[in-house]
Amino acid sequence: MRRVAEELGYDVLGEADEEQFYAELPELRERCTDRELLRAAHFFGENRRAQLEAEALENGDTEEFFALVRQSGESSAELLQNLYSCRKPEHQEIPLAIMLSKRFLGGDGAVRVHGGGFAGTIQAFVPSYRAADYQAEMERIFGEKSCYILNVRPLGGTELTLG
Repeated sequence: MRRVAEELGYDVLGEADEEQFYAELPELRERCTDRELLRAAHFFGENRRAQLEAEALENGDTEEFFALVRQSGESSAELLQNLYSCRKPEHQEIPLAIMLSKRFLGGDGAVRVHGGGFAGTIQAFVPSYRAADYQAEMERIFGEKSCYILNVRPLGGTELTLG
């Protein structure tokens, strides 16, 4: 993404304009790889979705929030392409866990890749009454302590300092 930003005349992609990106796509393809361009497209879309997710949560619209999380996950898979390493294509734990989670959820909640991508994890929003069964199913397949149930505080993020 930094390479695309530089080709657009910026230090980082967050400074660039999405419309400029799409307008200059033919020229960018001469200087950037298609994968770089796909990842940049994910970046622009993800920034837009993050704002919409925050609005959905502020409005108490969990269904819209989950729909946006699903879109984000699809974009990660298709554009960011960070679900597994092409150096070890036989190891696809993240896509496997996402597929199994979608099967388990059956349209409830949402699931997506989260964190470090290739060596990352997934984030599943599971209805609380199904959380224990979900955890048991994931641990049955991926091993004990492979699934943690987390609670989100109503206060949101908090900075912790030593002192």
